[in-house]
Amino acid sequence: MAIREHSIYDCIVSNAQSFPNETALVSGELRLTFADVPLHVNCLARGLRNMGFEKGDRIAVLLNNCAEYALLLAACTRIGLIAVCLNTRTSADEMRMVLENTKPKALLFQTSYEQQAEALRDLLPARQLYSIDEASILSTSFDQFIDEDPSPLIKPQPGVDEGWLIIPTAAVDGIPKGALLSQRNVLASAAVHLQHFGREAIKGHLAALPIFHVMGLTSSWATFISGGKNVLLKQFDNKLAVQLIDVEKLTYFGSFPPVLERILDAAKEMDSGLESLKVVYGLEGPQNIQRLHDETAAVFWTGFGQAETTAFVTASPAAERTGSSGRATLINSVAIVNEVDEPVPTGEEGEIVVRGENIFLEYWDRPEATAYAQRNGWHHTGDIGRFDKDGYLWYVKRKAEKELIKTGGENVYPGEVESVLLKHAEIINCCVIGVPDKTWGEAVKAVCVLKEGSKLSVEEVRDHVGGQIAGFKKPRKVIFVEELPHEKDVMDREAVKAKWGE
Repeated sequence: MAIREHSIYDCIVSNAQSFPNETALVSGELRLTFADVPLHVNCLARGLRNMGFEKGDRIAVLLNNCAEYALLLAACTRIGLIAVCLNTRTSADEMRMVLENTKPKALLFQTSYEQQAEALRDLLPARQLYSIDEASILSTSFDQFIDEDPSPLIKPQPGVDEGWLIIPTAAVDGIPKGALLSQRNVLASAAVHLQHFGREAIKGHLAALPIFHVMGLTSSWATFISGGKNVLLKQFDNKLAVQLIDVEKLTYFGSFPPVLERILDAAKEMDSGLESLKVVYGLEGPQNIQRLHDETAAVFWTGFGQAETTAFVTASPAAERTGSSGRATLINSVAIVNEVDEPVPTGEEGEIVVRGENIFLEYWDRPEATAYAQRNGWHHTGDIGRFDKDGYLWYVKRKAEKELIKTGGENVYPGEVESVLLKHAEIINCCVIGVPDKTWGEAVKAVCVLKEGSKLSVEEVRDHVGGQIAGFKKPRKVIFVEELPHEKDVMDREAVKAKWGE
């Protein structure tokens, strides 16, 4: 550990000294104080070492939010393991692509995902599967990770600029890329929370978003680092969320559709004013933002970011410039450039590029993709935007090469869905687009051309997609047309949106 470095494990130790009796983590019936946390982390780090895990090894994690997840990530910072954070909503085939790329030494899962774990077993060198629930035929109990000695390890800590987490990103080319994040990346994003929201606003966090999502990840660590309390929701439950906010006096949470809407609906039904709530941040429609402001004393913050930027690189209260994505954070340089990476004048559209300590290290084992994204000293987001004269960023769309649908906080690339659709023998052409949706923000819509005489139904199309990739990528809407518009023998996606994008 270098003299100018301060690690997440250092934060764990210092918080135990500064706030020993304060609650750090609540997960179901389990409550841990800040003094408890390093003891658990040390036991887990020792246990992992005893089982043969070494610095640089990857361990795949297939868990909902739980104490074991948080403590494992903390232990990884002490001994240099890299956690591969699998999205629990993706299919076993999609998870398989992630594991083939990252080659983890073991998979940690909970028994509700036992079927997926079995499908992935052959990718693990020693076929190592570990469950956090009761030991099963497939796995060894998570308890075997735990050593009884809670004393600190003597071996030096890994550096804060080394790899810590791999977050699989959406599959532009049909293959997910793993964004490698460091401790410094997460510490930088924690600083954004403190600088923009304030310490009092993040002292009680409802972890409603999954830890494998950068918004859930950075919110949780920002809260912990600043001495606040994290309350983990294993699975989203709107009434339980309201109850926890009120009982635990929680002050903020991250949100993407339909989280905020459902919490507000439950609060109204339960006659709760969510009095302790100070901040909600994320991606939401204007109606739900207005409801939050009308029905509570909380402020909604909006912004722009992605897994590669470890959450937001621009942020502002939504009401400050309605419809914008906020202004650059205190730790980021954000610019708009043309196709040759030259800055464009204020008000003109171009690609959003970013610099700062929260920019990811690399795409795991994808050097060409990394070099392309990080060319000319900037991270190229693949998103089109513009700045107004006051420095507020306005998101416009994805670049054509990275066309994206954002549904319920998840990224869906049309090309991936289209490739699955075209595997069906009766679909000869298709175009997948995003259409407005009140609940989810955007919905996936498939516009398909069928073979002559085909009797294929909408439900059969949806089931075909849902059987091969994640359920959230399945088209909510399907229509059949005689032909799709083309320009110079290339699908005219904009014309499809104009005609069928209602």
